[in-house]
Amino acid sequence: MYNLTTIMRRAWEIRREKGFTLATALRLAWREAKGEKGYAFKLDNARALITAYLVKLMGRIADIHDAHKVEILRAALLLPCDAEGIVVTDGKTVGVCKYAMRNA
Repeated sequence: MYNLTTIMRRAWEIRREKGFTLATALRLAWREAKGEKGYAFKLDNARALITAYLVKLMGRIADIHDAHKVEILRAALLLPCDAEGIVVTDGKTVGVCKYAMRNA
């Protein structure tokens, strides 16, 4: 079982420290409680670059790695954003999104 009081206190700590919305802070606190690593990523401004890279990648899928990148990027574009356009995701998705933004 999870201690909801501890999770809520941690969410408020994250909110005060990082300035995230409470929804984002709660997502990060729940990930910590479950023992998972969570990363906050500003996806709202990056959607156009990620979509451009995705279109370029779709034209030249050469191997299983490219197909895996396509799936990760499609899933990232479907993640729910909070009011500031921030999503909470795993480190691999953040890395692939940053790579897509650099190579768009």
